Amino acid sequence: MAAKATEIEVPGGPDGSRQVRISSPDRLIWPDDEATPGGVTKLQLAQYAVDVTDGLMRALVHRPVTLQRFPEGITGEEFWTKNPPKGMPSFVEPVMCTYPSGRKHLQVVVDEPATAVWAVQMNTVTFHPWPVRTDNVDNPDELRIDLDPQPGRDFKDAVEAAYALREVLAEIGLTGWAKTSGNRGVHVFVRVAPTHEFLDVRHGVIGIARELERRLPDLVTTSWWKEERGERVFVDFNQACRDRTIASAYSPRPLPGAPVSMPVSWEALRDVTPADFTVRTVPGILASDGDAWAGMDEAVGDVSTAIVLWDKDVHERGLGELNFPPDYPKMPGEPPRVQPSKRRKDKTDDEYMTPKADRDADLRKLWGPVVPPVPPMLAKPVKAIPRDGEHLFEPKWDGFRSIIFRSGDEVEIGSRNEKPMTRYFPEVVEAVKANFPDQAVIDGEIVLISPETGDRLDFDALQQRIHPAASRVKKLAVETPASFVAFDLLSLGGDDLMGLPFEQRREALETALADAQAPVFLTRATRDPDVAQEWFEQFEGAGLDGVIAKPLDIAYVPDKRLMLKIKHERTADCVVAGYRTHKSGPDAIGSLLLGLYTDDGTLQSVGVIGAFPMARRKELFEELQPLVTDFSDHPWAWAEPEMGSRTPTSGAGSRWNAGKDLSFTPLRPERVVEVRYDHMEGIRFRHTAQFARWRPDRDPRSCTYEQLEEPVSFDLAEVLGDGEQ
Repeated sequence: MAAKATEIEVPGGPDGSRQVRISSPDRLIWPDDEATPGGVTKLQLAQYAVDVTDGLMRALVHRPVTLQRFPEGITGEEFWTKNPPKGMPSFVEPVMCTYPSGRKHLQVVVDEPATAVWAVQMNTVTFHPWPVRTDNVDNPDELRIDLDPQPGRDFKDAVEAAYALREVLAEIGLTGWAKTSGNRGVHVFVRVAPTHEFLDVRHGVIGIARELERRLPDLVTTSWWKEERGERVFVDFNQACRDRTIASAYSPRPLPGAPVSMPVSWEALRDVTPADFTVRTVPGILASDGDAWAGMDEAVGDVSTAIVLWDKDVHERGLGELNFPPDYPKMPGEPPRVQPSKRRKDKTDDEYMTPKADRDADLRKLWGPVVPPVPPMLAKPVKAIPRDGEHLFEPKWDGFRSIIFRSGDEVEIGSRNEKPMTRYFPEVVEAVKANFPDQAVIDGEIVLISPETGDRLDFDALQQRIHPAASRVKKLAVETPASFVAFDLLSLGGDDLMGLPFEQRREALETALADAQAPVFLTRATRDPDVAQEWFEQFEGAGLDGVIAKPLDIAYVPDKRLMLKIKHERTADCVVAGYRTHKSGPDAIGSLLLGLYTDDGTLQSVGVIGAFPMARRKELFEELQPLVTDFSDHPWAWAEPEMGSRTPTSGAGSRWNAGKDLSFTPLRPERVVEVRYDHMEGIRFRHTAQFARWRPDRDPRSCTYEQLEEPVSFDLAEVLGDGEQ
C-alpha cells in the first residue's frame, strides 16, 4: 500500500520556510537495482533538492524552466512540462516565452527552493532552464557549449576538448565554467551580458566551435550529420537555439545510478568521473567543497567577441550557416536538411523538400496552431483502476482512433497511423461541420452502432467502411453511418491547448461541445473509481473495451503512453489449426491460427497469437512440422473461401495492406493452447490473443464456444449519456 502524503519544510523563500506536500513519498524514482541499490524515492529526491539549494538556485533562479517528469520513475514514460500546470502553487510566477514557431505561452519559473521541491512533487527529475532571465527572455545571458563524445570517444576525450575550449574562451575575454553532463559529456557555460538575441549568440557559439575544431581536428567536430562526425567529440552548437535547453547544474539525470550534472573546478575536472556525482553523493560534496560555480555571476563577458569569430569565418574563410534543428523553419543561408550521403548531384538546394516547420507554417494558415497529422497520445495497460484521486475515468471506446481537424468548411479526419480517413466517412464530415466550433482539433473515436440491434458497437461493420470505391463509400455512409465520440481537445479558436493540463482541456471540451447533437458525442467521464469500476463491468455488454484513466495534470503528448487502460483479461482453450511464417524467414513461426468448435462441429477461426521470442519461433517451427498437412481434409479449405469474413480463408491477401501475404500452412487440428484475450467481436477475438500455455490434457473437440464468458448486454444509449458523473 502506498505511503500517505507527507510534508517537507523548505527554507530559503522570500517569506521564510514553506511546507511542500509530497504525495506517494515512497514511490521509487530510480529503481532498486545494481546501479542504485535500494533505489531513490520521491521523498529522497525532494530532500536532495533542499540539500543542494544554493547551487540549484544559482542555476535556475529567474529563468524559464522546462520540467522533465517521470510519473512512474525513470523506467517509465517521460514527458516535458512547459506550461504551468493547474494547481501550481500561488508563489510560482510564470513568464511568457516565444518559441521558434512564433507561438507564445507561459513557462514555469523556479525562483525559490520551494518551487524546485514542488516540481519534484510533480515527479520532475531534470530541470532544463532557458539561457535567459525573466526580465529579458529574448536575449541570452548564458553561452552554453555541449561537448558530446560520439561512439568511440568517452568522458576523458570530452574533458580534453573542454580544456582546449577554455583556452579559446580566455583568448576572447570569456570565462568558461565546466560541469559534467551527468552522462558521458562535458558542458561549458559562459556568463555574458544579454546584449544579443538567440541567433547572434548561436553564431558566436559556432565561431568558437569552428576555432576549437581547427585546433583539434582529430578530436573535435562541428559536423551536424552523424555520418560525418566519426570518432570525435561533437560541439552541439544548436543547443544555443531558442527553446533548446541543457540540464541545469545540480540536476539529476534519468539514468541508472541517479547521476547528477555537477559543476567542477578546472583544477579538478581532469581527475573526476561522472559516476562520482550522484543524488546520494552530491549534497556532501557541495557541503564540504562549496559550489564550483560560485563566482560565475561576477565573471560576465561580452558575447560580441565570440561573434567576431563567426564574422571572420564568413568573410575571410567563406564559411556560412550550419543546419538548424529539424523543427525550425528554413533559415537564411542554411544548407539543405538532407544528410550528405543522400544528396543528389543533379538536384539544387531549392529542389529539396522544405523543412517540416516551413510546411507546417503554411498549414497553420489553414488549421491554426495544431496541424495534421498528429499522432494520438496513447495508454499503457495496468491491472486495476487507480484510486489516488488524480485521474479522470472514461469508457474505452472500440473503434477507429481519430483526431479530427476543422477550420470553417475544411475537415480532415486523422487516424492512428496518421493517414487521413476523411473520404471514408462523409457523414462524419458533415456532423463535424454542424457540431464542432469553427476552428478546433478534437481527439476521439469513430464508432459504429450496430444497424441490427442498435444497442451495441459493431467493429466488424466499421471495418467494412474502409473501401476503395467511392460508390461503396457513399452507400455505406447511408446504410451503416458512423458516430464520433470526443474525449480531448487539442486546439480551439486559434489557441494551442496541448500544453495545458488534461483537466483544463476537458473543461474546454465540455464547453465547446455543450450543444453537440448525434452523431457527435462527448464521452462520459467520472472521477469516482467506484463508478469507473461499474462501467468496466457493465459497458462491455454494449461493445466497449474497458476503462481509460487519464491523469488530470498531463499535457497532450503525441505518441507517448501517459494514460492508463484497464481491459478485461480472460482465457480460452483453442485449437491450433495452422501457422504463418515470420517475416525474418521461412523457418520461424510468425503467428498461430486459432479455432473453436461450434455446436454443429465446425471449427471456426477465432484469431491468432504471435508474440514469441525469436528463438522460440524457430523452435515452434520444428515442433509443428509433424502436424503439417494439406487442405484435402482440413476444416479451412482454400477451395471454399468465405470472402468478406475475417477468417484465414478470406483470400491470400489483406484488404488493409495490399502487399501482405495472408496465406498459411495448415496443421492437423490436434494441439490445444490456452490463450489470454480481452473480449470477443462476434465470433472472433477482437484483438490478437496472447499465449498462456500449452494444454496437452485437453481434447481438441472439447474446445468450444461454451467455455467463453458472455458479457451481460447493456444499452449503448446509456453509455453515450452526457456529462461528468
